[in-house]
Amino acid sequence: MRLGLEGRVAVITGAGSGIGAGVARALAQEGSLIVAADLRETGIAPPLEVGAERWLAVPGDVSTPEGARRPVQAAVEAFGRLDILVACAGVYETGSLEEVDEKVWDRVHNVNLRGSYLCAKAAIAEMAGRGFGRVILFSSIAAQTGGGVAAGPAYVAAKAGIIGLTRSLAQKAGPHGITVNCVAPGVIDTPMTGVMGDDVKQEIARRVPLRRTGSPDDVAFVVAMLAAEGAGYLSGTHVDVNGGLHMA
Repeated sequence: MRLGLEGRVAVITGAGSGIGAGVARALAQEGSLIVAADLRETGIAPPLEVGAERWLAVPGDVSTPEGARRPVQAAVEAFGRLDILVACAGVYETGSLEEVDEKVWDRVHNVNLRGSYLCAKAAIAEMAGRGFGRVILFSSIAAQTGGGVAAGPAYVAAKAGIIGLTRSLAQKAGPHGITVNCVAPGVIDTPMTGVMGDDVKQEIARRVPLRRTGSPDDVAFVVAMLAAEGAGYLSGTHVDVNGGLHMA
């Protein structure tokens, strides 16, 4: 089943690795035109089956207004418009309450929460006059569980904030034909979760009803559905992709 993504112009931040790379690959395979953004554009190569004319890599620090606007501007300049934003860029933090100082707190919030806001703001401004848009942000299972042994308070708070941000933006952007949703992954095998250590991830996998951790492709499939033409009446919600680890 095709999702109606052929020819859609998509910006994916954090596209250099992990979930962001998986999302960029999945949308490209569905026929979308991709602006793949990361702190460094080097190494963000298109999949072999995707022509270079359908893929643009750009650098951008989403924690700054200029960096957040850059991929949106690049999409408009290269492809004429923007249809989809997937804000995957993020940093992870595992410190205890005592270990998380103001510097760590600010870095995690600047990238995860502030960056999501700045990217969404830039994208919605471009989409609003066109009557169509899909904005997909990223929360986490940590926002629902408090992080457990895996995530620290700065990360948990930032990802919880993204759920509230999603609901607020959905209300503001809805009259313009723009949906805003977020995805809340569980433990996904990416470089980011590599800091947990294999023993922690194996223990988590034993607790997952499906008895495994997730892959970027598991998350990318859900993102593609949220971006699809037929998802126009789904907005202001978060979708859990955690193998059944947390049900609430």
